[in-house]
Amino acid sequence: MEPLTTIEKKDSISYEDFIEQHAKPRVPVVLKNASAAWASNKIFTPEFFEKNFGNDETMSDGKLYKMSELLDMTAKSTPENPAPYPNLYEIPEQLPELMKLLQPIHLHYSRPNWFRSKAVPYGKFGNSIQLFIGGKGNQYSLHKDYFHTNAWITQLYGEKKFVVFPGDQEKYLYPGKEGFKRYLSPINILAPDYEKYPEYKNAKPVEVTLQPGETIFIPNGLWHTTVAYGQNISLIFDQLNSLNYKAWKKDIYDLKKKESKLKAAILYAYALSAGTACSLAEAMGKKF
Repeated sequence: MEPLTTIEKKDSISYEDFIEQHAKPRVPVVLKNASAAWASNKIFTPEFFEKNFGNDETMSDGKLYKMSELLDMTAKSTPENPAPYPNLYEIPEQLPELMKLLQPIHLHYSRPNWFRSKAVPYGKFGNSIQLFIGGKGNQYSLHKDYFHTNAWITQLYGEKKFVVFPGDQEKYLYPGKEGFKRYLSPINILAPDYEKYPEYKNAKPVEVTLQPGETIFIPNGLWHTTVAYGQNISLIFDQLNSLNYKAWKKDIYDLKKKESKLKAAILYAYALSAGTACSLAEAMGKKF
């Protein structure tokens, strides 16, 4: 396969082509119209969130904020004085009324998703559906997603630049050595320290800007980060199925084994049973 030099944006693609061209070979893509599956996909503005969820609170940078406060701070955010980040809500738990407007959550593409079964508790082992609110000057850490989940991000409002490192570029990114630190890189892509991280000169990132309504699929194991151009609101959820299940259950064991091999073995046994249950249910026609 030729090295990836751009992330393609597609107006339309069949589910079958998406699986063969992107899910199986782990090739990121931007789906321009997937969010049209939601009847309400045009209403997600700061004004909408202020009116309907302005008093809903969440923790950010160790402090409790109302959404109205976060919206105000991110609207005024600058690179010199950025708003706190990340600001996120666990949608099913904190904003259940919003969840009703995001159906079908799978967008007709992120299926099957074993996280939509009851085998994996919400909030555990990568199972999340989150709302992110950011502002100009906000930048996410360079990382790959915990537990090798597939990431689906829909831009609800504003623009956001995604920087992805396709293929096997981990050796250039200086990840941590143990535990969850193995999923994080210390490199600031906007101002890399080449003296401290000389191998980063060999990295070949690919950039794409997500517009409102567009959805990016970032396959498991790919390093990526984001940079905000201005105030922006995003929906992010994770996916697990037979394509990334092997890596998922290995991560569950590896992340626990240093603390306790017994606990790691128990969790691995759980991962085996959860995967078996989902696989059998899928074979019997269950839709996740």
